[in-house]
Amino acid sequence: MISTTAISHSIDPHIACVEIKAQLDLTKMSTIIFYCSSAYDLDALALNINQHFPDHECVGCTTAGEFAGNGYETNSMVALGYHDSNFVIQTTLVENLKSFTVIDAQNVMNTLKESISSKVLAPLERQSFLFSLVDGLASKEEDFLITFDSCTQGLPHFGGSAGDDLNLNKTYVFYDGKFRSSAAIIMLINTPQKFSVFSVNHVKDSISKLVVTDADPNTRQVFEINGEPAASVYSNMLGVPIDALEHEVFSLHPLAVKIGGEYYIRSIQRVNKDFYSLSFYCAVDIGIVLNEVELIDINHPLATKLARIHNSLGKAHIVMGCDCFLRRLEVRSKSLNDETREIQQAFNLVGFNAYGEHINGLHLNQTFTGVYISEDRYE
Repeated sequence: MISTTAISHSIDPHIACVEIKAQLDLTKMSTIIFYCSSAYDLDALALNINQHFPDHECVGCTTAGEFAGNGYETNSMVALGYHDSNFVIQTTLVENLKSFTVIDAQNVMNTLKESISSKVLAPLERQSFLFSLVDGLASKEEDFLITFDSCTQGLPHFGGSAGDDLNLNKTYVFYDGKFRSSAAIIMLINTPQKFSVFSVNHVKDSISKLVVTDADPNTRQVFEINGEPAASVYSNMLGVPIDALEHEVFSLHPLAVKIGGEYYIRSIQRVNKDFYSLSFYCAVDIGIVLNEVELIDINHPLATKLARIHNSLGKAHIVMGCDCFLRRLEVRSKSLNDETREIQQAFNLVGFNAYGEHINGLHLNQTFTGVYISEDRYE
């Protein structure tokens, strides 16, 4: 085996860690990546992780849902153990997203490369990718990812923003024995396995265009669209009362920006208490054109992308994924759970539902980002 997946459905931190430990062959791995529901007592979970895995580096985050190759999970803990004969993983912590500079980004990359250089299993520049986990409510993902991307020197990069089971209260990443907010984890992963970093969404085309005419980019709050109250414009566009606007509606009727001929969704987080403004999960600013977009079948682009990679790289050992929680809501509302589970089973999709997805410096919504890791190695 190249890696091992473990899952616990127990919300008791001690039992969860005992069950995870029993499923992992700890003698073969140095690093464990985990995703957990925010329903856990996080202080108790941190204590148990440190007690049960004292000789292993454990990194992870809270989520808006988990998956481990057999459908969407809730109130669970999913862990991935990477076998040392197939993966070398170097990690680092960005302690403060708000003060992250280009110099910091360059230092991060230099440190990661220097630390991993003596341990690589394959050529570093050709056989490595970056994986990021970020506080999903820090409202600094765009600045952080753009800044970091300027120093990645072309290494493919994907990741996800931590969630908190749709509570929109506090999200955390886990590093060096502690759950932390306003922080990010960066991992440099080197492997001789064939792999491909990718992203997909299910936008077909624009239906209508809306212009943001008043906004606060620091809080991602939009006050006016087309010169009128933002919430009213959106509710009138859909023919839905403002007080009926919630996550499920946002997932089925997203807004997107067009960059370089491609649509990138900017998901609405909530209607604010003033019933006037909208808050978003991604950056928005005055003058941005938001497109009301038509969606196609949510599963088709992902299944097609994975099939194409399979044809190129061979059978998947695992697909590490960051799947927007709004995609999960859409799957549920359209009763597509069985179809989604079939894709997860066919390609062994393991990961979490995120508040935002990362791909090569971009912060996205309603997107699946991931890395397809083949059972085959490069010669």
